[in-house]
Amino acid sequence: MGSGASEWSSKLSGNEVELLLSWYASQGRQLPWRETNDPYRIWVTETLLQQTRIRQAEARIHRFLERFPTLQALAESLVEAVLQIWQGLGYYQRAHNLHRAAQQLYQRGGFAALKGLADLGRLPGVGPYTARAIWSFSGRGAALPIDGNLVRVLSRYFADETPANQRSRFQAQADALPLYWQRREVAFALMDLAQLVCTPKRPRCLLCPLQQSCNALQLGAPERFPIRSPKSPKPTRYFQLLWYANAEAVWLEQRPSRGLWGGLWSPPLQEIAEPRPQPPDLQHELTHFRLVGYLIPTSEPPLATFPIRWEELSQYQLPAPIRQLLTHKAEGRRGLPSPEHRHINP
Repeated sequence: MGSGASEWSSKLSGNEVELLLSWYASQGRQLPWRETNDPYRIWVTETLLQQTRIRQAEARIHRFLERFPTLQALAESLVEAVLQIWQGLGYYQRAHNLHRAAQQLYQRGGFAALKGLADLGRLPGVGPYTARAIWSFSGRGAALPIDGNLVRVLSRYFADETPANQRSRFQAQADALPLYWQRREVAFALMDLAQLVCTPKRPRCLLCPLQQSCNALQLGAPERFPIRSPKSPKPTRYFQLLWYANAEAVWLEQRPSRGLWGGLWSPPLQEIAEPRPQPPDLQHELTHFRLVGYLIPTSEPPLATFPIRWEELSQYQLPAPIRQLLTHKAEGRRGLPSPEHRHINP
């Protein structure tokens, strides 16, 4: 593992960028969000693309920018409107952060008031990658934003044995590259190289414009990079979902803006230490843990819940697994007790 931020530069021969950009001109992808230098549109796009496949995100980006075409429109909106557009994408904290950051930024005078990357990085939800992407792709300055795809390409190109999860080390190395490596076109080319050629498995090295100077290929071991640290198994967390419903409605609460499913609607959740002695009603893989849930019938509506008519559920922002659960329950709602019965069977 390297110790200095100049190690990558020492392995450059000088014509890599020219070869890379020539390849990009003929083989690169044409993506609509690359045709703008508007920092607001770039910021929204990069945020929506996080943890989301391009095909899934593309239509949502269009819808989001149609609904909130400017920073002012987003800042002056209600967070519920943002969550409505976001529904189904998961990682809802991104939506809350985007909304809060838009409000802060608009109050300060917009992107023109920002003095540099450090200012961008102080906004809620704007990390090292997003800050550099906004800065570079909008033409404000030179920066090479490092995401997982660029970790793969650059770790192979430089045969860098830094573990892939040490993203800050990769970013430090990228920040020390010559400025001609930190142009937005270079970042776009490297991203496309990662998707089309330098793939995680069976990279197409013979099609790579950088094959003559790729250190991992010279070692005969491109797939050895990036170095992967052993993954720890996800912990399992158990929850009770307090359940009250009848043939007309189900009682839900709006969750706090921070934390699990922030701002969305669901039956009240109570975390428990151990699994219950019954089959779970809900199982879902989240980023950092596996959620297992059990419906617990109640004889009265839980505190802070509101009745939502079954046919109106589509108007509310629900986490995907809760929507799936309620859809299943809605199919059998005619068999539920009538409203005057207080005890509700699951």
